[in-house]
Amino acid sequence: MTAYHKERRAHGLDALRGIAAVAVVFVHAVHIHPLGVEHKDWSTDYFSMGVPLFFIISAFSMSLAYPGGVSLDRSWTYALRRFFRIAPLFYVMLIAWLYAGVQAETGTILKNVTFLFGFVPNEQTSLVPAGWSIGVEVIFYLLFPFLWAWRNIWAALLLFLIACLGWAAINLNSQGEVPDYYYWTNFLTNAPFFALGLIAWCIYQTTKASLMRPLGFLALAAGLAGLTCMFLFGPFPDTAQKVHEPIPFIFVLGWGLAFACLALSQALQPVAFLNNPVTRFLGKISYSLYLMHPFLIYMTNLTRWAATLTDNPNLVVPVVCAVTLAVAIPIATVLYYVVEVPFMLLARYVTKPASRNTASQRLA
Repeated sequence: MTAYHKERRAHGLDALRGIAAVAVVFVHAVHIHPLGVEHKDWSTDYFSMGVPLFFIISAFSMSLAYPGGVSLDRSWTYALRRFFRIAPLFYVMLIAWLYAGVQAETGTILKNVTFLFGFVPNEQTSLVPAGWSIGVEVIFYLLFPFLWAWRNIWAALLLFLIACLGWAAINLNSQGEVPDYYYWTNFLTNAPFFALGLIAWCIYQTTKASLMRPLGFLALAAGLAGLTCMFLFGPFPDTAQKVHEPIPFIFVLGWGLAFACLALSQALQPVAFLNNPVTRFLGKISYSLYLMHPFLIYMTNLTRWAATLTDNPNLVVPVVCAVTLAVAIPIATVLYYVVEVPFMLLARYVTKPASRNTASQRLA
């Protein structure tokens, strides 16, 4: 794979990222606090699958951003930009949680500050609720330059096979007594999702322009069919599954293939009901929305208050989700522009000379 003819940013993926963030907000809005009123079970546990979708999009997006890989002379640029992308907001939320009274030993705080918590089974859930995925993401960032050196479909398939062996090492071997969420938040459990994102990028990258539209619609149909099958017949991602039990391979493979097809479809041929100004904006602020909303829910009575706004048990969950999202989006927007954007600009400024040199070397 030597010719890279596609754009380095697929806005359809940004839209999917926004949808994934909203899905996670919904599941937490319903489950963090008891709502205190009778309500219909809307099976909101399924929305927790927004996190694996994040992982697939991340691998796809990283491949788009670095289609030629990460060379040794660019490694510091890569590392600095990744750090400034995730660390500032994570630190803001870590300080907020510690100030709010979360108790932790100095060693645990240091592991969170250095993003090493993802390597420690007892601490991989992070001090920042929902932050466990950042620990998983950091491990992928560290491995990406080394594991993705060849950037072709055969390498991606090999990485998927290795990732499946990693899943087996965690979920098929008896681990004895393990911490809560050990299987759900372990990098090796989630590694196949990243590998599927790399496979999807390879297909995207080698698709001829004349085939992008039909293949995009075919991938969309396959993705939606896969999601329907997992919803109807797949293992249920309830709290007991996520807290205590090993993750079945059909769970990883089924959701992973469906999401990979969905990501591929929105990179090749975005459709308006998924990719529109609203979902793209949500994608822009998705990191702030994702990392901030648990703090909002935990520290306020917002969801319990929202549950009292209707007497109809069928409408309690939709109302709670809508109110939570309505409050969370403005806060996330402020965080995005006040915390995320300045540090992304700083990273670009600091690495700008190196980027120019690299570009000159490519043209030479």
